[in-house]
Amino acid sequence: MTGPDRPAWPPIAALVARELGEQVRDARPLTPWRGSQTWAARTDSLGELVIKVRYGDEALAKTAWTAAHLPLLGSRGYPVPVILWHGKLDDLWHVTVQNRLPGRPLTSLSPPLLDAVLRLVELQSDAGIPAGDRHFTSYLAHVLFDDWDGVWVDAARSAAAADQLCERLRAWLRPVWGLSLAATDFATNDLNMSNVLSDGIQITGVVDWDEFGLGSRALDLVALAFDCAQLGGWAAVDRLLGRAMSIVGPDGLRCLVSYRAIAYLGTGFEGYDLEPTVVAATFSTVVDRLQASDRRLA
Repeated sequence: MTGPDRPAWPPIAALVARELGEQVRDARPLTPWRGSQTWAARTDSLGELVIKVRYGDEALAKTAWTAAHLPLLGSRGYPVPVILWHGKLDDLWHVTVQNRLPGRPLTSLSPPLLDAVLRLVELQSDAGIPAGDRHFTSYLAHVLFDDWDGVWVDAARSAAAADQLCERLRAWLRPVWGLSLAATDFATNDLNMSNVLSDGIQITGVVDWDEFGLGSRALDLVALAFDCAQLGGWAAVDRLLGRAMSIVGPDGLRCLVSYRAIAYLGTGFEGYDLEPTVVAATFSTVVDRLQASDRRLA
């Protein structure tokens, strides 16, 4: 089932100009995603902006939560964008305007940048606020153990190798079936390398906070580990997963690795030029390495 057509730029520009009180110019579309579209633009007083429109999936409520709580993470020195305005374009579409952070997306994690990312993720620990509706680890447990949102089904259907991986993961989860991790940390819930910006020396920003909530920062480490695995960066994979296990233990790591695998396979790989068979093979290799390195994960 397809969603509504993405709105054209002119009505978005008019709305944003009205709300910001100045003309928006030099707009250019960035990569579209399912249910959303992003533009780069600028104004004279605010400089470079990122303007995203999206629909459905509780976009308004999620963005309101992010706008209220992202500054708390920013106050710790975390390089987050500032949400300048957000609101409805029409009955379907929601608009978010934020400043554009400097840097380019990571394409690899050299040891100095890996060290920087690990330090950054530690700033997400102990959020100190109640999760409420943004309790992501509760959702994660429902997906894994109650078949919410059909993620297992979608993942298994993506390829024969993915179906085999899903069977393996269900068996791997059996000793921890029903486990729900605490939601105590800030979590982006999608800390892939394309969302981490760098000037080549240091991390200059982290973007795409659509799923920001409370959960375990270890899930963000697991997501980055899978990106590194796709690139063959196994030393970085081992460090990231090792740190994740030190946070949630071997039982929690089983849950987070399994969730990331089926979520990745079940999304249709939007934004990734990867065949599901290749992805399933990479995830299988990750599990192989974990089981070989620690008998608690066998």
